[in-house]
Amino acid sequence: MSTLTERKIVLTLASLSAITPLAIDTYLPAIPTISKDFLTTIPNIEFSVSIYFFGMALGQLFGGPISDAYGRRPMIFAGLFLFGICSLLLAFVTQIELFWLLRALQAFSGGLATVNVSATVRDMFSGKESARVFSLISMVMLMAPLIAPSIGSVILAFFDWNLIFIFISLYAFISLFHYLKTFPKVKKEKTKATPLKNYIEVFNHKQALVFIFAQVLCTSGMYTYITSSSFIYMEYFSINSGLFSILFGVTVLMMMVFGRLNAWLVKTKEPISLLKFGMLSQTLLGFILFVFHNDAGIYLIFPLIGLYIGMLGFIFSNSVALTLEFFPHISASANAIIGVLQYSIGALMGFVASSLHDGTLFPIFSVMAIVSICGTSLLFFGTKNYKSPHHH
Repeated sequence: MSTLTERKIVLTLASLSAITPLAIDTYLPAIPTISKDFLTTIPNIEFSVSIYFFGMALGQLFGGPISDAYGRRPMIFAGLFLFGICSLLLAFVTQIELFWLLRALQAFSGGLATVNVSATVRDMFSGKESARVFSLISMVMLMAPLIAPSIGSVILAFFDWNLIFIFISLYAFISLFHYLKTFPKVKKEKTKATPLKNYIEVFNHKQALVFIFAQVLCTSGMYTYITSSSFIYMEYFSINSGLFSILFGVTVLMMMVFGRLNAWLVKTKEPISLLKFGMLSQTLLGFILFVFHNDAGIYLIFPLIGLYIGMLGFIFSNSVALTLEFFPHISASANAIIGVLQYSIGALMGFVASSLHDGTLFPIFSVMAIVSICGTSLLFFGTKNYKSPHHH
């Protein structure tokens, strides 16, 4: 392990987790163009965003226990390799049904690979140290959604949308090569894959479930926003795709800033207090968005959304670290459950907001406010008797 510096670990793992935001956000600016090419509606193409979230969830569900049994490296190899192939094929599709199918496969293989990221951190670090490393990884990883829509816009300015998927494919193969070069082969005791047993163990842990569901509810507000972001800015506020990329990026930047702040604060503060602060603030912001969305212009809506999403910088890494503390031996399985619930409930909420679509911002902001209120209430009621596993 001596050759692996913390910086190398963080950068390599972050570049792996970045494949998800790249696969989702790079083609957001191209959605109108793709729908014209396929002679179909924009919601039909937007549906491929929800399909991606669900596929990702399934991939993690399968990948987690297999990885706990057979090791991280084979899973990451298989996942990234398949992901690269599917991305390449997506560039040559002409039918919407085939597009959906390949998106599902692309997402599934992405899930197989990325479920290993948090598990690898848990293999190497624990406690506050792991909360700090999670913060650093998510900060680097957030560079992806920050620049992804802009990469998409730039490619669109000079080439066809197909090149976006060729770019994603290249990225996957380069990350795979880099990972195999950087991470040494680890001798893993082969154990039997016991997915059901692992998952039952996680679901039987009441305290862990509180953290998982509170986090999933608060992050599904972000998925609702991602699914509807091009409607909010490009349709409702009539903004062009260049400015859309910038606004989308600034929102992600907020999350990075708060994530960085969290990595610094967690050295002296308990992860649980930071988590409570993040969720309470998010609920307050969601409530303000909901109450004032009718009279507010973009100058108020935009910073409020930015802060609302930004609070995930406090929510995400702390809740994952707190949850995984309970499951050192099956961390990939526990992490798979977090991922599955997060992506599927997130996709569901995005889908709910889209299907209530009435040309206003009301459905989007009501969903965002409700999920935050539920998540925060759950956290506060569910952690009254919380004891850290380290204090036994």
